Amino acid sequence: MADGFLTSDTTDTTWIKPLDTGWKEVTYAAVDGLAVFEGCIILGTVAEAQAVKKFVDDNPGIKEEGVESFGTGIVGTQFRWKNNTIPFEIDPNLPNQQRVLDAIKHWQDNTPIKFVKRNSADPAHRDFVVFRPGSGCASSVGRRGGRQEIILGSACSTGNCIHEIGHTVGLWHEQSRKDRNQFVTVKLDAVVPNARHNFNQHIQDGIDLLAYDYGSIMHYPRNAFSANGEDTIIPKQAGVEIGQRKKLSAGDIASVKKLIKS
Repeated sequence: MADGFLTSDTTDTTWIKPLDTGWKEVTYAAVDGLAVFEGCIILGTVAEAQAVKKFVDDNPGIKEEGVESFGTGIVGTQFRWKNNTIPFEIDPNLPNQQRVLDAIKHWQDNTPIKFVKRNSADPAHRDFVVFRPGSGCASSVGRRGGRQEIILGSACSTGNCIHEIGHTVGLWHEQSRKDRNQFVTVKLDAVVPNARHNFNQHIQDGIDLLAYDYGSIMHYPRNAFSANGEDTIIPKQAGVEIGQRKKLSAGDIASVKKLIKS
C-alpha cells in the first residue's frame, strides 16, 4: 500500500478517547494481530481493542463520566513522555538503521523532544519505544506504558520514520481534524473499498486550535488508499502540497510545543 499504509479486509470497531474529547467509536483493520487505525496508527493488539470495546459497551455510563484511562484502554494523546524524553531501542534485525538515527536527529534538532538509548536497569526507562522491522510503517499515539513499537518496513524512509515518531510523540493525522472538510475534499469513490473507514473519523484534540497545515508531515498524501491511482484527497486551496515526507513543518513544530505544554 502506498506510503507504507496497512490495511486488510478484516475490520472491527473499538473505542478511543482523544485528548479533551469524549469517547469515540472508531473502525480499525486487523493486521498481523494488531488493531491499525487510519493505516499506520497502532491502537494495540486486536485482543486489547476487543477488550476495550466490550468494557465500554458493557459500561455505557463511562462515556459520560470523563474517565481518562483504564487497564489497557486505548486513550491516545493524553499520555505524554516524561521530561519530553523518549527512551528507545533499535531491533538489531532492522535494516537501514541510519534512517532511524536521522529521524531522531531531525526531531531533536527541531523540537523539545529528546531521545536516549534505553538502559533496562534504569527505572526511568520503563516506558520505551522499539524500532522494529515489519510490514509497512506504523506506531501508537502517545506514551502507552511499557514497551511500544514503531514498525518500519523496508520501504519506509527517514521521512516515514519522522512521521511515525510524530504519532509516538502524540500527534494524530492532520486530515483527521474535526474541521478537515473546510480544507480538503475526500473522494471516497476513488478509495479502495476496504480502506474507506480510514477517512471516516475526525479526531479532535487541543492542537486543533492551530491553523490547518497542508504542509504537515502528518498529513495523508493526495492518493492515500487510492483504488485506481486517482487523487483521494483534494486540497481546497490551489497550489498546495500535501503528504510530504521530508521534514517537520513549522506547523508541526508549533503543534508539538503546544502539545507538550497541555
